[in-house]
Amino acid sequence: MKNPYHILDVPQNANNGQILKAMTVAMRKRQYSNTDIAQARALLSKPSTRLAADFTFPIFDPFDDMSPLQAKISPEIIDINSIDPNKYNSL
Repeated sequence: MKNPYHILDVPQNANNGQILKAMTVAMRKRQYSNTDIAQARALLSKPSTRLAADFTFPIFDPFDDMSPLQAKISPEIIDINSIDPNKYNSL
């Protein structure tokens, strides 16, 4: 299933009037098929299916200025042969 918010090009807080207007605009653009547009409108018009769409297709603001995380701790390389098996033997 395609994202209905992207098909209709509406924000998640759009009301039914905005959804209907976006449906006519999307039909004129002809980027998606008429069935995809109709399904997106039907999905976003009902409150129960719209709630499911909100969880399935969350819309986030783009994070262009984010840099990847860097590890602050470097792993310690342990040689298996240097481990003393009797070090913690309490018996």
